[in-house]
Amino acid sequence: MPLNPLRWWRERQLRRVVIDSAGFDATCALLPPLAALGAARRARLLDYTRQFLLDKQFVGAHGLLLDDAMRTRIAQLACWPVLELGYDWLAGWRQVIVYPEAFRAQRSWHDEDIGLVHEWEEDLAGESWDDGPLIVSWDDLSTDLAQPEDLQNVVIHEIAHKLDARHGVADGGPPLPRGMDPHEWATVFQAAFDHHLAQVERDEAAAWIDPYAASAPEEFFAITSEYHFLDAAFLASVYPDVARLLARFYAGGADSINPV
Repeated sequence: MPLNPLRWWRERQLRRVVIDSAGFDATCALLPPLAALGAARRARLLDYTRQFLLDKQFVGAHGLLLDDAMRTRIAQLACWPVLELGYDWLAGWRQVIVYPEAFRAQRSWHDEDIGLVHEWEEDLAGESWDDGPLIVSWDDLSTDLAQPEDLQNVVIHEIAHKLDARHGVADGGPPLPRGMDPHEWATVFQAAFDHHLAQVERDEAAAWIDPYAASAPEEFFAITSEYHFLDAAFLASVYPDVARLLARFYAGGADSINPV
């Protein structure tokens, strides 16, 4: 059967993608759960990384010059969360903006009760617009990889927001793979979020997970997603039901993942 012209063209373009293989291997070596991927899943991650590099436009902000190793590392980490969900979960947006370090964003909030608009600035390590670019700080990502015991990864965090927003808005309730119960998801995550919020309000330093997860349900989802990939056993020890549902979600709805 003749090859579909569009598929032939895409495969031809993919063969031209420059990927930093040594950098890919180095990133795997930095994160034990990533290093533990079996041969088949590692090959799939490499394929998704190549597709990401073809599909997304990388832009260095504030004079940052991006090389193949930097682009490969970001693409690789962005594709890890969809390894079982499928590459199509990364569709719908195109641009990746990389700042050399934390960047400042202008915020505003309209208090309808008193009719005032509050404005402020905050420094960010990353940001994800629902249907716009993925934005990350290279310095913060480098720190995350150098200190994996902190259980932080700005790329995984922002990709979680991207997945969450696939139904229109990031709110902590992403579209679920077939076979998962939205009511169970909402019940489990609301209870865990409420518990965490109460911990933070009582004693932030004693909270089981990053206090920032108490700022909004979507941040709770993104931060627990980081824990899922970086130390699933720890997440299961503090919020076992959240860990169970995240494991199913990131497995594409399956109860388990073939380790090969």
